[in-house]
Amino acid sequence: TWGLTITKGPYKKRQNLGIYRQQLIGKNKLIMRWLSHRGGAMDLQEWKEANPGQPFPVSVALGADPATILAAVTPIPDTLSEYAFAGLLRGNKTEVVKSVSNDLEVPAGAEIVLEGYIDPSETALEGPYGDHTGYYNEQAYFPVFTVTHITMREKPIYHSTYTGRPPDEPAVLGEALNEVFIPILQKQFPEIVDFYLPPEGCSYRLAVVTMK
Repeated sequence: TWGLTITKGPYKKRQNLGIYRQQLIGKNKLIMRWLSHRGGAMDLQEWKEANPGQPFPVSVALGADPATILAAVTPIPDTLSEYAFAGLLRGNKTEVVKSVSNDLEVPAGAEIVLEGYIDPSETALEGPYGDHTGYYNEQAYFPVFTVTHITMREKPIYHSTYTGRPPDEPAVLGEALNEVFIPILQKQFPEIVDFYLPPEGCSYRLAVVTMK
């Protein structure tokens, strides 16, 4: 799906946006499949250290604008907010509003917003799911997102996608990311001339780099 998961750790000023697979396991419970090196997972880990046993606030926005979605999947520096980067892509500031039940800001134009929390002690076995590699992911335990509030526009559009072996919609998005990545990488590594994420590598498992 294209749900943008919004989190904030206890130490950073920026909010993190990421797209993570979510498996429905109950009326208001979903498994949040984020890997340990992803922004949301790192925010949760820092929260657990700073607030032992306390619920971790989470909001998920469905149906955001293209620039915000693109920013959410771009590996920008951890100090930069995806909202700020989305503003650079679109040429206008990202409009956000505060969640109903927590202090997280969500895209003002989102079709549907889920709000709730993750109990640091609650996990569930996720999968197996067919992945865009063409193979199944192995089962693993991940945090459980409990939904407490849902807000939406009148007659909302549920934004989702088809995921399979390339070529598919995420592969097309990967083509756009190739152009976005180059100036970001060049600021960190000036010796890079060109950069390409081929769809054969699912647009993230393999990179072709030209350097001077």
